[in-house]
Amino acid sequence: MDDKLAQIAALAGKNDKIADKLDQMLTGPNDRAYVVCSFDDCKLHQKGRCTIYTVLDVPRMKTGQPCGGYERLSAAES
Repeated sequence: MDDKLAQIAALAGKNDKIADKLDQMLTGPNDRAYVVCSFDDCKLHQKGRCTIYTVLDVPRMKTGQPCGGYERLSAAES
């Protein structure tokens, strides 16, 4: 990861409101959060944006076995 992008992602993780909200949401042992960040670089400053995706109760991986199938859901159903 680029050093500047790592700094942007670290700043998002240091925000108390974000950390508290994730603590409330991610309560199970299989809950996960993924951070996707981008930034605009300028000579004098950086401006970044991060999106945090949470996935609750992620099923355990079956080693050596592919997925049994996929199910298509629309945004209204999920």
